[in-house]
Amino acid sequence: PHPNAMRLRDKHCRAEGCLIPARWCEAHHLKPWTEGGKTDLADGVLLCSHHHHRAHDVRYEMTRLASGDLRFHRRT
Repeated sequence: PHPNAMRLRDKHCRAEGCLIPARWCEAHHLKPWTEGGKTDLADGVLLCSHHHHRAHDVRYEMTRLASGDLRFHRRT
């Protein structure tokens, strides 16, 4: 996904409750392109570095909320 379009849309990190500004965030694919995900705006969200690492950490589960934000849960 194009980061500028995502910055305009998301405004900040899309992790629930995180308000890190978009200019400090990274693009994240909701479905990895290695698993057939598309590199388009609909398949991407902005995450701050902290939450982007959580999105790729197997110790955490990620849930997409109705708002489009992401909620992280520590796996048990």
